[in-house]
Amino acid sequence: MSSTMQESVAPKAAMGLSWLPRRGAQPRPEPWLPGWCQRRSASFWVMMNLSVALAYLGLGCAVGYFFSVFGLFPAPIWLPSGIAATACMLGGRRLVPGIFLGSFVVNALVFGAAPGVAAAVSVGNALGPLAGVMLMRRLRPETGLFTRFSGVMAFILGAVLLHALVTATIGTLALLLLGGLPWHSGSAAWGAWLLCDAGGTFYFTPSLVLWLGLERMPPVPGRGTGSRMLLLDGAVWLATAGLAALVFSVEMPQRLPSAQLVFLLAVPLSWIALRISLRAAYTLLTFICVIASAGTVMGLGPFQSPGAVNPMQSAGMLIVLCGMNILTLMAVVSERREAEWALAEANQSLEHRVAERTEQLRRQAETDSLTGIANRRGFLDRAEAALAAGRGTGQPFALVTFDLDHFKSINDCAGHAGGDAVLRLVTQRCQSLLRGHDLFGRLGGEEFAIVLPGLGRAEALALAERLRQALRGIRPDFTLPGGHLAASFGVALRRPGEGLGSLLLRADSALYIAKRAGRDQVREAVEEGPAAA
Repeated sequence: MSSTMQESVAPKAAMGLSWLPRRGAQPRPEPWLPGWCQRRSASFWVMMNLSVALAYLGLGCAVGYFFSVFGLFPAPIWLPSGIAATACMLGGRRLVPGIFLGSFVVNALVFGAAPGVAAAVSVGNALGPLAGVMLMRRLRPETGLFTRFSGVMAFILGAVLLHALVTATIGTLALLLLGGLPWHSGSAAWGAWLLCDAGGTFYFTPSLVLWLGLERMPPVPGRGTGSRMLLLDGAVWLATAGLAALVFSVEMPQRLPSAQLVFLLAVPLSWIALRISLRAAYTLLTFICVIASAGTVMGLGPFQSPGAVNPMQSAGMLIVLCGMNILTLMAVVSERREAEWALAEANQSLEHRVAERTEQLRRQAETDSLTGIANRRGFLDRAEAALAAGRGTGQPFALVTFDLDHFKSINDCAGHAGGDAVLRLVTQRCQSLLRGHDLFGRLGGEEFAIVLPGLGRAEALALAERLRQALRGIRPDFTLPGGHLAASFGVALRRPGEGLGSLLLRADSALYIAKRAGRDQVREAVEEGPAAA
């Protein structure tokens, strides 16, 4: 939303100073403003108006006096219109007073206009850029002014053409009604005024806008940051600027087709826009605009050939061609780049979601859905990995298996729902006694296994006994057969070079020994050789 649209809700009584924030009022966020202009006080905008007025005055005096020396009065290109357009893009109608003040002093001082004429012309010079910026904001895309072709067109239709139409119309009427301009000269004056302001805005505004940070610059991916790349970029920029300065500061040979060859400057300008940045390219274009206009006015450069009808028109066409080429090229390339980045981001997001889903499915495939611990497949895979990681370290490695005693009686007494509840309680009780890096899994039914890296014989047997005692203390919501839960445990220590299958078989053998010995006890695997310490 434009500043004018937002500020139109202010009370009628405050219209006189509505371009300034009221004392004590909380400034509203305005997304079109750069960060350094957000939530500023009234004194800041007063200083900004003075700065705009001084900039308009200084540039207007320089341009007016230069062209008047060569008999071109008023100036064929009015660069202060770029100051006015930039000021309206920066602060909306907050900076209209500064534009009016600078224009009034220039018209009175440089052009010697009467106060009434100077004031009327200055009203047009202030309202024109404001109307143009308002239209530009309505038409521009949200992504940026110079990153879409529609944004470039919004800039040209609003900030350049509508701006020039308003200023030329109001200014011409002021001269016809108050300045004594003959009516038969009105159309010619209006056309010259239109081209004068449109050219100044088109030549000057994009550079100011990009340097002040009012618009984000189209990104240039893959630009080299090494010293050689920076030297190359700088050399091309300086060489192009030097070539343009040379071309427009000498008298060209009459038979040399220099007027056509000079349009080849569009090639390095395009290279700079794509290679360095739009700001660097348009800054160079502004420089070329100034020296081309100055050189052509002084009778120098390629457009001063004997057959040239309107040298300044040729210089203007050069700048317009180069400017349109740069803006259009960067907008189209930016659209393509951002589309490619969006596609790459979508592909990356899709790959991330696929990876997440794959990991989720893997976890589901390796996790027991009832207890939430590793199922047989997941336990064996992770146990094998832990066993392989411990080989050659000299650290002990213990494996415990246990089986709930008389679990079929629990299912017969409390149903499968009761048996499931007991299995979940067993899992929770065991997890509370295990270390974080111990591996706990359900091998199937009521049989569980635990990998204990780093525990020797005594520690593994002691832990198994603590687990057996902890399981006896489980009290579900129903009466257990026998009065308490019991489990039989088998403990085995890895032998040097022993695989998981053999280790698991020996632990199961110890568990079955505990079963045959009366259940509810811990037994150690029978050692037929030296176990790992």
